[in-house]
Amino acid sequence: MPRTTPFAKSVRERALSAARIGFAATVVLAVVLGFWGLESYSHSASYQLGRSFWDIAYYDLQLFVLGAAPLDNPGPFPWPLQVARFLAPAATIYALFEAGRAVFASEWRRLRQRRRTGHTIVVGETPIADAMVDGLRRNGPVLRATAGDAESLRDAGIAGARFVYACADDRDDSSVNVLVAATARQQERTKKAGDLNVYAHVSDPAYALALRARHLSQPVTGADFFNSDELAARELVRQEAGSFRGGEPLVVVVGLGPFGQAIVVELARMWQVSARADEELVVFLVDRDAEAVAKDLRRRWVAVAETCELRPVADLAAVFRTPAMPTPHRVYLCHEAEEEAVRAALTMPDLWQGGERSVVVRLDRLSGLADVLGSGGGSLLDDVEGRLQPVCVGKFVVGADAGRAERIHEDIYERLAQLIHHNYLRHELKKGNAMRSAPAMVPWEDLSEDYKQANRAQARDIGNKLTAAGCTVAPRTGTGVALSDDPVLETLAEREHERWMAERTAQGWTYGERRDDEAKHHPSLVPWERLPEEEKDKDRAVIREMGDVLAHCGLEIVRLNPVR
Repeated sequence: MPRTTPFAKSVRERALSAARIGFAATVVLAVVLGFWGLESYSHSASYQLGRSFWDIAYYDLQLFVLGAAPLDNPGPFPWPLQVARFLAPAATIYALFEAGRAVFASEWRRLRQRRRTGHTIVVGETPIADAMVDGLRRNGPVLRATAGDAESLRDAGIAGARFVYACADDRDDSSVNVLVAATARQQERTKKAGDLNVYAHVSDPAYALALRARHLSQPVTGADFFNSDELAARELVRQEAGSFRGGEPLVVVVGLGPFGQAIVVELARMWQVSARADEELVVFLVDRDAEAVAKDLRRRWVAVAETCELRPVADLAAVFRTPAMPTPHRVYLCHEAEEEAVRAALTMPDLWQGGERSVVVRLDRLSGLADVLGSGGGSLLDDVEGRLQPVCVGKFVVGADAGRAERIHEDIYERLAQLIHHNYLRHELKKGNAMRSAPAMVPWEDLSEDYKQANRAQARDIGNKLTAAGCTVAPRTGTGVALSDDPVLETLAEREHERWMAERTAQGWTYGERRDDEAKHHPSLVPWERLPEEEKDKDRAVIREMGDVLAHCGLEIVRLNPVR
């Protein structure tokens, strides 16, 4: 709904209360004066009707429908009756007005919403939808749609909306939000509305990844499929990366649902480009299926296989019975049954030895419990001197920091651009180059916009290169096709050089014997045939590393057509 200030809401409520009191007073006054006036008038010589109490009462009520029999006489009438004969119709007219307003209010609201522009639509009645509404309404008007059919979207003003977030419950129908996104894209738009951006929540991360893979080569922008657990895990690890600089490289992840697995993957990526990348990150995986999940994580995620020592355990208590067990830096309680996570956090003192914010409790449906725990005077329960850290998935996706709302909008191309830069950092660190030793040797968040745009342009061309090689992408199950020894390598490298030249030329760069960033001169702005061999190797490296970049995104290259 559109934003309403507390002052405006208070004024509206006071006005409504005053109107109701005034209406009630008018009705009472009209009845009293009408009965008084009719009773006095019944004693006059011109009065020829019934004079009993019930007769007078009946005629009194008739004043409200403009048809009281005594008023058919020419008068004169007593002053109380004169006042009542106007007050009663006034009350009737006001009542009819309020009744009509109540009957047509919803229709008027619907028509008004259909004409809105520049607003956001959130579809669904789920915890993630609630969090989206609460977080996004700080940036502008948000309208809620309980269903994602065409009629409901039109009623929510799809013709003029700027964003649509499909967050319906997809546990029984995994494609429900995908269909909402497709329906939203098919609706007619007003000329001044601009582009529509559609984002569909998919609870199954494997299905979300498969959908993103199919979206990779599509020209449609402003559309993507997101998983709230993955986004929350990414943001949580990003915020806590600094805390991993010291202490034991040891974490415990309890519950290996989507959030737990995403935490492992994001920790591995973070560790790869940290100052401690030469150490192994020890991760205890606690779940009944921990062995199988550990095997799957190593197979599907390169970062996990290269960085982490996974130790599967079936029971949380068994972790702390391990001989010479050091204190974990973090314990992530990621149970799908949130009651289990809360119970473990409150009943297992062994978890509390890691210091401030060391026990992370994932909450979604029970997100209200985050306000119960704390050290302030208004908290119902203490948080063990700051050791317990409740994490509300929805608030991490769209949190109090409204400027971070773009993390939902990180489509497949944005993630690939980030992973291209991630790969660059990994290779440079292995060469011995330290973080912040060069303008590009910084985390993605601190990278200049020029470098980001270069990575994005390279990511957007991946689909074209794969098509030219007769390939596509799919969720990772093995190693996939390696383009490093592929006959098409040289052709793709030449295409990459041509793409780079077109990008630089569009930015105003020209050929120069020496590189000059201020003057925008570059010696590599020449045709492929004239390019020095060492510069050609840079373009070949882009093609060779494409499979590695996709693998870090959970994808692999699949051959569709034989190379001719």
